[in-house]
Amino acid sequence: MNEGKSKQTLNALIIGLTMFILGLAAIITGFVLNTNTKNVEWYIYLLEIGGAALFLASSGNLYYYFAEKFHFRKMNVKQMGVIAVFAALSVILYYFAKFKLPFFPSWLDIQFSDVPAILVSFMYGPLSGAIAIIVRFFCKLPGTSTVGVGELADLLIGLAMVISAGLFYKKHRTLKGAFISIGIGMASGTIVAVISNWLILIPAYVNIAHFPWSALVDGMNKALGNSGVVTEENFMAYYLFAGVLPFNLFRYVLVFSITILLYKRLSMLIEHFTGDFVRDNDLEKDDLELLENNEVSSEENLKEETI
Repeated sequence: MNEGKSKQTLNALIIGLTMFILGLAAIITGFVLNTNTKNVEWYIYLLEIGGAALFLASSGNLYYYFAEKFHFRKMNVKQMGVIAVFAALSVILYYFAKFKLPFFPSWLDIQFSDVPAILVSFMYGPLSGAIAIIVRFFCKLPGTSTVGVGELADLLIGLAMVISAGLFYKKHRTLKGAFISIGIGMASGTIVAVISNWLILIPAYVNIAHFPWSALVDGMNKALGNSGVVTEENFMAYYLFAGVLPFNLFRYVLVFSITILLYKRLSMLIEHFTGDFVRDNDLEKDDLELLENNEVSSEENLKEETI
């Protein structure tokens, strides 16, 4: 029985990694073909969309592997209800809690819809956060103004952030673990944002959403104080390292700061209504074990002194 389970888990890992590699290869191939052809052909679109689909498909197999490896908890009805509420909050925040900053391009919004997904990822594990991100993606998709490109960006970046942070925090439910998981989530989300903008999103904005290069260049120049240094040739370098990179780091500092402030209070509230213990139980367990060990040591020392 155990051998069959281990084999199934290993197969899930192999299939997940294979899909991930194939997806990455399809996206990079599409990007290379796109840069070497004047007119974007249908097969380039197919490669990029197929690559994104393989990425998403790989996440299910990889999650199954990690779920078996790290023994993620199964969800009950109450937990699913909490996840649904937080996913709805994520959608509401996306539409109503965002603003722009003059030193970033106008199409980059500081928004807080990731906060509920991170919170539920810390409470119930990375799958819960991923579900909230996916629900937000499908709720946003019908009202897209970018042919789904902006929504795809939010999906890829959000999944990278909540899954990486949630995976680490799942095994290190301490204050130190929380801060390390925040750092991992920030790094993962920012790296995926830079890579996806470079290989997928900007080419898709231009070739699929038909966003003109001149508008992108003008927007980047305005963000840099109408400097005029950005051209179509050097746009990508300026946009990635003077736009996407600092923007996402700044946004994640705000998002994770709010998460830390809210997590403990919301966890206590959810425990009150659901009866689920979602706070740092491993930390409290470690503290109890340390206290018990100290008491045992004190009793042994007292016996030695008496003798």
